[in-house]
Amino acid sequence: MTTTERRRATGSWGERTAAKVLEARGWQVLERNWRPTPGPLTPRGELDLICFDGTEYVACEVKTRTGLGYGHPLESIDQGKATRLRLLARNWAAAHRPGSAVRVDAVAITGGPFMFTFEHLEGVV
Repeated sequence: MTTTERRRATGSWGERTAAKVLEARGWQVLERNWRPTPGPLTPRGELDLICFDGTEYVACEVKTRTGLGYGHPLESIDQGKATRLRLLARNWAAAHRPGSAVRVDAVAITGGPFMFTFEHLEGVV
């Protein structure tokens, strides 16, 4: 398995794990890996999870690392990424739930399938 394949597998596992944990907390996962329809005014990128927490819609950015050797998973969300996530969340709301606000949360998963930590920060982006 190449480095790229390992990274994709780790990220995919993290997103599946985040969805399972959030569902266990009573959240409904509406979409995974949502991308807007391409267009000249459409932001580029992807929302890892779109959920409903029982009260409001939530776009979750999931960051997964197998360890902390390269820093905490959430350190990779810089100002540019945060701006892109907010634009994507607004775009999703306009397309699927006009008039609704979408909160943007960040989820950090560190570890692997047998032992991991799960951190969920609400409304941080």
